[in-house]
Amino acid sequence: MRLYPLKEAPAICDRDCSRKQSWHCLRFAVPPSRAEDICIRCFELGSCGLQVEENGETTYLIAYFEAVLNVHEICRDLENHLNLLGLMPVPIGRHQLQERDWGVEWRRFFQPVWATPRIVVHPSWIPVETSGNQVAVVIDPQMAFGTGGHESTRLCLRGLEDNLQPGDRCLDVGTGTGVLAIAAAHLGAARVLAIDTDPKAVQNARQNLARNKVGGEQALVQQATISELSLPGYELIVANLQSHELSPILAPVRELVVAGGRVLFSGLLQREEDGFCRRVEGAGLCVKAVQSENQWICVTARKDS
Repeated sequence: MRLYPLKEAPAICDRDCSRKQSWHCLRFAVPPSRAEDICIRCFELGSCGLQVEENGETTYLIAYFEAVLNVHEICRDLENHLNLLGLMPVPIGRHQLQERDWGVEWRRFFQPVWATPRIVVHPSWIPVETSGNQVAVVIDPQMAFGTGGHESTRLCLRGLEDNLQPGDRCLDVGTGTGVLAIAAAHLGAARVLAIDTDPKAVQNARQNLARNKVGGEQALVQQATISELSLPGYELIVANLQSHELSPILAPVRELVVAGGRVLFSGLLQREEDGFCRRVEGAGLCVKAVQSENQWICVTARKDS
């Protein structure tokens, strides 16, 4: 089974944290050669988690969507997409997944992930051994996900390793579990501010920072949007969001990063590269590199003086 976890993706909890949340769970057979393409379409439709399950000679895609989304429209779009790919219509099974089941399901499949030879992300219940300058990030996800299992998060971790310099001030936009903020602190950032609009993500990130003994004056988690921040002065900003959330923050990102500072944008598909890079350049940032893994990319930009 291949798991495509979240956040890595958008926040998925209800604003009223006292309420139990539920999700649409869609399950249907897909040709193995087309699984990646169909997964990407599900993400574009707002999927907050995917897994590909091998069952004998049949491959099943299980896609999760927030309960507030119109599942009938999603199914219609998927059927049209399958038709465009020249595939025969397939029955799409669906049911509601409750919050408590979600946490159990992800815990079953969360294994240590070596994003780079230096950085490993692992749950607290599976210890790992590190040596030398290797960095271990302990993540126990709750309702916000960021386990290193998705390409966009791994690309960000590699970007942090390549671009973060000891003593940098770092901003993590859409922190989720806090995985990138923790990694930045372990890699030598002097100050890290992690922000998210999701109160459950903020709570989970704070717990994970404490679990990694990161905090105090070095790292802080706030519930905020980037437009609410007023103090510039970050040498490195990382934003691992859904692609439609990245373009609107280009202007505030440019204001917050110092001259010569770097920005990592992830959560983008390869086919979005040209258009997004044009928007980055139009916002006054210079694209310096584009890293890719499978269908996903991370854009590294710089603010020239």
